[in-house]
Amino acid sequence: PFPRPRGPPLRADGGRPPRPMNFPVPWRCLLPLEAVDYVVYNNSAVLRELSDRTGAMIDVSGERDTPRRLSDRIVTMSGQAEQKEGACMGIVERLRRLRDLHNPEEVGFFVIIVPATAVPVIVGAKGVTIQEVLATSGAELSIGKENIMGMPDTPIGLEGTAKQVVAAAAGIHR
Repeated sequence: PFPRPRGPPLRADGGRPPRPMNFPVPWRCLLPLEAVDYVVYNNSAVLRELSDRTGAMIDVSGERDTPRRLSDRIVTMSGQAEQKEGACMGIVERLRRLRDLHNPEEVGFFVIIVPATAVPVIVGAKGVTIQEVLATSGAELSIGKENIMGMPDTPIGLEGTAKQVVAAAAGIHR
């Protein structure tokens, strides 16, 4: 009863097989309000130096682009995986200095944020994926039960040495 269209079936993807997404996804972390001046003073010279050294693009949210109920600022690190890892280490080290954690073996706390929709993938079936990240990095981790108010993102607290925390952040973003 209905005329059949001629030619090959139309596919939204143009008939190509699915390809993995290989564009680099930015990493984001929270910068406590008391650390903002320490990181962005002198017209963001510290961030520029870190960006020049690592090749990552680093941006700190301002008052206008930070949700009103969030007292922290959001740091976004863009680039290739190694560049983001280097930028993350630079920020973690800066925060550790601010908190007088001078011994590399001292444990500190660092919060990354990820889209809430990514949490099940990060955790993996029966927690296998996240357990692997924890075992490899040596860091401790706590995933926020609720999104950050006013954002579609979930905080993930990482606890450990600077190397452990950055290794965990890198593992989560793989």
